[in-house]
Amino acid sequence: MPSEKPLLILISHCREMKQQEARLRIITLLLLLSCAALFVFTNCTDLTRAPMAPVSSPAYSAQQNLCPAGDQSTTSTPTTAPSTASPLRIALSSIVESNLTGRPYMNWTVEFGGDNGTYNSDSRAIVIPVTGHYFVYMRFLLHLCETVENGDLKNFRVKLQKWNEGYQQIVDLTEARDSGKCLEESSRTVFMGQLFDLLKGDHLKVLIYEGYELIHKSSFGAFWT
Repeated sequence: MPSEKPLLILISHCREMKQQEARLRIITLLLLLSCAALFVFTNCTDLTRAPMAPVSSPAYSAQQNLCPAGDQSTTSTPTTAPSTASPLRIALSSIVESNLTGRPYMNWTVEFGGDNGTYNSDSRAIVIPVTGHYFVYMRFLLHLCETVENGDLKNFRVKLQKWNEGYQQIVDLTEARDSGKCLEESSRTVFMGQLFDLLKGDHLKVLIYEGYELIHKSSFGAFWT
């Protein structure tokens, strides 16, 4: 009997190992069956599901069918057309005249440019045709000894102004000043040039605030950048 006890224990242990192995096989089989069922269910659902069309495509297709073949361009997105206005390039020379207020605005003669209404002779102004950036310049040649006695100081002051129907107000853009005496140098040159952001319809004109009698020659111009 004592020699049979270990043998019985070994047999019992082998039986338990086989039972555990059988349980593991059953569990593995169940897992495989579950995975296979899930795979089949997923594929069947994808096959039976109807494809979803874009929401806007039926309406867009109907609109395309209603439009004639020659008018299909009306369904496209509108784009902003580029400006066809010619760039402004104008040069003026001057004749000094006084206005009724006693402050003379320069009266100009067109050297080149000035077509398509870019110069208004009534207001003596350059008219901006297209909104954009413009370089505006003024140049004055002053003769001091023709009007100023030797040693006397004479002042010169000029303003660039703009006016537009939209705001109905004269606005000072910039100004230049100079002074001199009739000594050895009888002439002086005053130049002013600046880049401005201007609107369509702006009128640019030159106001001689002081010393208009000193002007011998002058020029005024603008060009689109």
